[in-house]
Amino acid sequence: MSELRFEEWVMPGADVGPENPLPPLQRGGRPAKKMEPEKYPGFSDEMLRDMAYGHVANYLPYTMQDRYTRELKERPFKVAVLENEILKATFLLELGGRLRSLVHKPTGRELFEANPVFQPANLAIRNAWFSGGVEWNIGMRGHCPFTCSPLFVGKVEGTDGTPVLRMWEWERIRKTPFQIDAYLPDGSPVLLVRVRIANPHDETVPMYWWSNTAVPETAKTRVLVPADSAYNFGYGKGGPARVDIPEVQGTDITYTTNIGRAADFFFHLKKEQRPWISSPDAEGRGLVQVSTDLLKGRKLFLWGMGAGGRKWQEFLSEPGHAYIEIQSGLARTQMEHLPMPAGTTWEWLEGYGLMETDPEVAHGADWSKARQAVEEKLETLIPRAKMEADFARTAEWADQAPTEIVQRGSGWGTLESKRLA
Repeated sequence: MSELRFEEWVMPGADVGPENPLPPLQRGGRPAKKMEPEKYPGFSDEMLRDMAYGHVANYLPYTMQDRYTRELKERPFKVAVLENEILKATFLLELGGRLRSLVHKPTGRELFEANPVFQPANLAIRNAWFSGGVEWNIGMRGHCPFTCSPLFVGKVEGTDGTPVLRMWEWERIRKTPFQIDAYLPDGSPVLLVRVRIANPHDETVPMYWWSNTAVPETAKTRVLVPADSAYNFGYGKGGPARVDIPEVQGTDITYTTNIGRAADFFFHLKKEQRPWISSPDAEGRGLVQVSTDLLKGRKLFLWGMGAGGRKWQEFLSEPGHAYIEIQSGLARTQMEHLPMPAGTTWEWLEGYGLMETDPEVAHGADWSKARQAVEEKLETLIPRAKMEADFARTAEWADQAPTEIVQRGSGWGTLESKRLA
């Protein structure tokens, strides 16, 4: 039976500290620039247009969260727990609604890299960022303003009685509301997350969304995705370029321990392709993330095997918690902002569950067969038609008011509505 409850989770954590009262006047953003096609081989004109669009020169009106420490103390964190017979999902309510953990109960397997500590570092739009779980990023390129801040949180009851965890806020730069409805139907092997973004204005606004999932990294972890090419961006060296996969210059990039430096690979999925990404281990088991078609982007981020990448992972957590990120977004790459027309609403459904596939096929030399094996298992785990039907069916929940407000967010949305009234 599906259950939603609110608890405290105790783990070692640093103090985020108070916000910096001084306005961030430095040029912290990425202003628009003209894209030169010859520097981006294989990129479409539409992608180059969106890569030049919607950037911001700074992050005002947000203030910086730069007064955290590295002193870890046992401290309680407010969490929401969604649980049924198969899965247990835990969300950090004061930290951007981060989906910290997803446990497959029959096997006891943690499907994410669930960071055992909370340690911020200077990696986000407002400085403070932490690793692990699934992070929700909205608005503009970068780790979003709510990464280390509370969202509004409420309880909603679906029309079929399913308990729904709702989280929502107002993004101040784009001046848009967003809403995350997470739920676990009775007996479902997949956690479902329904996301909605609205543009309430009479003009087009630039928009961005990426759901970033940390998963364990081992020598036998392979990233499988339904694509034959990717847009590669390196950190310091390499890219941007469109490359064929799985091998790039003689290296199989789907095994991240083959790669020395940090890198991004944004996979090119065909328009009709069901969007998913998975990370099976040596036994063919790992997370699969899937969505309805609007969320078409899929990405692999890796720290690389160099000393710097290894140190960063330990700096953000503890030794022994190496991870990579498999991500999903509205655009093909995170360098793009999409034009969101006036008065429109964008919605989609995401799913997270355990993928179990034949390890010999998943790790075989035939890239097409490895992908196909996951695709077939996914259709059994949660059929594409069923996911589309659930997405349509739950639309009525989106406008349903919470039965209880559990936590309050910033309140800037209310102030803006009064200003415009």
